[in-house]
Amino acid sequence: MSNKKFNLKIATIASWVLLFFAWIFFYAVTQRPTITFLVVLAITVILTTITLILEKKSIISLLKMRFVHKAFFGVLSLIITLAILAGLYIISINFPIRFDLTKSKSYTVSQQTTDVLSRIDNPLSIIVLRAPSTDPTSADWRADLLLDQYKKLSKHISIEYINPIEKPSAKSKYQMTQVGEIVFSYGQGKQVRVYRKDLTTQSKVNSEPLFVGEEKFTQAIYSLLEKESYVIYFTVGHGERQLQDRGGEGLSYVKTYLENENYKVRDLNILLENIPTDASLIVIASPIESFSNFELQKLDNYIRTGGKLLILYDSFLDRNQFNSNLNLFLSEWGFETRNDYIIDPVSSAVIPVNVVPQYTAHPITQTLKEGNVFACLVVARSITRGENKHNGKFENIITTTPQGYGKREATFDLSRARFNPRTDIAGPVALAVSAEYPIEGRENPARIVVFGDASFALNAYINPEQGPSVDIAFAGNKDLFMNTVAYLLEARQKITIRPKEASVRNLTLTTTQTNFIRYVAQIGLPCLFGILGILIWFLRRR
Repeated sequence: MSNKKFNLKIATIASWVLLFFAWIFFYAVTQRPTITFLVVLAITVILTTITLILEKKSIISLLKMRFVHKAFFGVLSLIITLAILAGLYIISINFPIRFDLTKSKSYTVSQQTTDVLSRIDNPLSIIVLRAPSTDPTSADWRADLLLDQYKKLSKHISIEYINPIEKPSAKSKYQMTQVGEIVFSYGQGKQVRVYRKDLTTQSKVNSEPLFVGEEKFTQAIYSLLEKESYVIYFTVGHGERQLQDRGGEGLSYVKTYLENENYKVRDLNILLENIPTDASLIVIASPIESFSNFELQKLDNYIRTGGKLLILYDSFLDRNQFNSNLNLFLSEWGFETRNDYIIDPVSSAVIPVNVVPQYTAHPITQTLKEGNVFACLVVARSITRGENKHNGKFENIITTTPQGYGKREATFDLSRARFNPRTDIAGPVALAVSAEYPIEGRENPARIVVFGDASFALNAYINPEQGPSVDIAFAGNKDLFMNTVAYLLEARQKITIRPKEASVRNLTLTTTQTNFIRYVAQIGLPCLFGILGILIWFLRRR
């Protein structure tokens, strides 16, 4: 009888071993319970049941033994500990808690962002046209971390990553122009895009790029939440730069940038139609033909009723504008333009006529100045102030250095160009001027901004990735144009979130302090643990 019980035990143990292998090969691999696994399971259950019945008394006696109790409670404690750890892991995954221990709170969103996100009351979709970043040193990784915080702060935000390499159809579906674009969609077809190159700027502390993603993301969401719609008209019919022109001399990038911030952009032929009542801003980009008196009268009436006007001139060296008579219209509103071109031997790119302007304390250039972001004007003309007939408030936006000057004499040998005090304007020379005019019966004033250059807004110079030279296509060109539009529209509140720079703090130790730390680490702590060990040994012997 004893031999039979022994053989039964062996068979039961063997059945459990077989059940283990059956589970691996005939359940886990196949992802479903096969007949072989069910047969082995049934045999194991039967043998185990018979063994428990026959060895009932032995099992009861074994369970009463002290070491079994200790083993049982030890295993139970281990199971409870593992269960607690597993629970904490699950909680941390689903309800993560992060602590930002950096001094500048680099990984904590600002109060402005929190306020904007609290206004979202409809689904906001964020499409990231790239794979999630795995490089903690990249701007993409910081962007992913920031977007994750946005999602946690608003239940209406959803984020989706689409790799255009794996899904080429995403390029046409989302009208992708650059890898890494982030598309914010809200409401009825409202979209704003943030480009990878706009996520960083130059740091003032060191040469490392500074992450400005929070400012860009929050501005994008803010523009989507705006109730008011702005319509921007670009004049046509006078040889102006064209919005539809995708070449280097066109304005198609400007059109894209404006539409990406929910502006409506349209052409306007003032000769054939009246200025629409929904015109938030009129842009005249480098005309080479004259405006009729009828057209100028329409523009004059538009300004007198609180309109906003942006005029982009070019130098006569860069584009023949002798036939344009806008200077007569502008002189009535206090602007003076000359047929000259600007030379700045101190602050220029490539050649002295490609001027890197100096920023003034103007709302348009404030963020560019703070972020150390440079722009470049290509063969510009001077803009000065004339007779103020309409009580205008004039401000310079950008200027040359004191060494720059406006030259009237046409010369193509710039290496021999010299300042002529009889005909040239001494620096610093204004390259762009803004004016604000109070309008009786209206709360908001009329505004005019005149640039002595239109080239900085062209495709070849506003996008560094498309420009003929990285020295000319400065990243600040886009911001200079977009900030000008925002300033003229006035109602658009720019959300400026200062980037958080990592501060470098050095710890300087004296020789005495260094020796103290060395003695404590190498002698003091080992001796302390040795003494504690001896005390514990004596206490246990008592």
